[in-house]
Amino acid sequence: MLRIWAILLFGSLLTPSQGLDGAAQVCARVNPNVLGKIIDDLFHRDDILRSVLGLVLAGNGGPLNLGNLLGTGITRLEIKKLTLPKVSLKLLPEVGVQLNIYTEVLIKGKDLLGKVLDLQVEVNITARARLAQHGKDAPKLTVEHCTTQLVNVRILHNVLQLDPDVLNKAPGNLFDGVLCPLIDSVLNATNSLLSTVNSVVPLGVVGNLQYTLASFSVVSDAAIKLDLNAIVEDLLGYKVDDPACSAAIVSLPSVVASSSQVGLSVCLLSSVLKLLLAPGNLSTDIAAQKLPSDIPLTASVLRALIPEVSKLLLESQQPLLKIRALETPAVSVKNGSVTVWLPASIEVSPLDFPEQSLFVLNADIVLRVQPTISDNKLHVSVSLERVCLRLASSLISHFNVAHLEPLISDILNAAYVPLINDALGVEIPLPNLLNLNWENGLVKVINNALLVNALA
Repeated sequence: MLRIWAILLFGSLLTPSQGLDGAAQVCARVNPNVLGKIIDDLFHRDDILRSVLGLVLAGNGGPLNLGNLLGTGITRLEIKKLTLPKVSLKLLPEVGVQLNIYTEVLIKGKDLLGKVLDLQVEVNITARARLAQHGKDAPKLTVEHCTTQLVNVRILHNVLQLDPDVLNKAPGNLFDGVLCPLIDSVLNATNSLLSTVNSVVPLGVVGNLQYTLASFSVVSDAAIKLDLNAIVEDLLGYKVDDPACSAAIVSLPSVVASSSQVGLSVCLLSSVLKLLLAPGNLSTDIAAQKLPSDIPLTASVLRALIPEVSKLLLESQQPLLKIRALETPAVSVKNGSVTVWLPASIEVSPLDFPEQSLFVLNADIVLRVQPTISDNKLHVSVSLERVCLRLASSLISHFNVAHLEPLISDILNAAYVPLINDALGVEIPLPNLLNLNWENGLVKVINNALLVNALA
């Protein structure tokens, strides 16, 4: 089913991207809560937490030397446990993000005689990361500044009789060399998710859809904003586009939404239709055998609607409709809905003499588009809105074509629209942005764009 369009909306005052010729514009807004949750989840990953466990904090070669602070009797301090960090994130306009992380560190130490010292240290980590991008490569978060601040130090097992006040007066950045690398590990994992913004996804077995960044990512105080190109290619790598796409600008509301959003210019659908509805894909012959019993396609029905046909179509003969798509369907947006205009010819002949054309109609078939989201892909089905008929040629005298429109509409609904939906049965993946979940997301038509909201 048609199924393409995803619109990463920022919905703010972005300048139009300098997109590729023929490419459709895709706009995106990623809510900071999404990024914050991703980073929080990464801090809870066992492999990342384990990366600091067992680190030696005192003694030769350790990243942190507490010898002068605790006395020379301590040979080594070792991290035994890191409490699950609590993460808060704030966007820094035109820079990137600021992270504030609170955690508790359990440390064990021994002196030369084997006496044990247990410490529980509460630490705040503050880090600033810049969202950097080279050309049209995927953006990356890079740590520019990281500091740690001791909030409280408690002695759980103090056989060495150390003064707690000494520990609580320790330098605030005592753990910089131990915990700041943890930030690097988390952001490296985050960058692997950001790298998927540039991607090539299959359009069934007929072609591919390529998403590429069209301009530099922008950070505001409310969202991370991206601008992409969407390019449709056939299996040989040839670009399939609509020339109007280069001039089509996605105009999205400037109201800041609480959810992440993705949106596409509907002209992308024109490119997809060219690929999926190639000549011949929407051509079919329809006889009574293909129709339900309540839609009678018989000579008597035609003779009743068009008495003039009686001279050429016997009562005993069955009619045959030969439907041929004449051009690639055109897509338009009106009153908040998307429609597809499909020009076609409908030739009527006797079933037993298909080469004998009784008359030929030119038909404007107008289809209403219904977009839905499933499996993080856009699915689009169509239904018949109306059909307009004109007489193109005829072996019989001129007749009132409007008398045929109700019957032709019923026939198209029953046998032709399902053919179109089958041809449009490709599932179109939405851009992969930080693994956002678009499942069952709300789809809305805004101006000339299709807007999809991600689930919170």
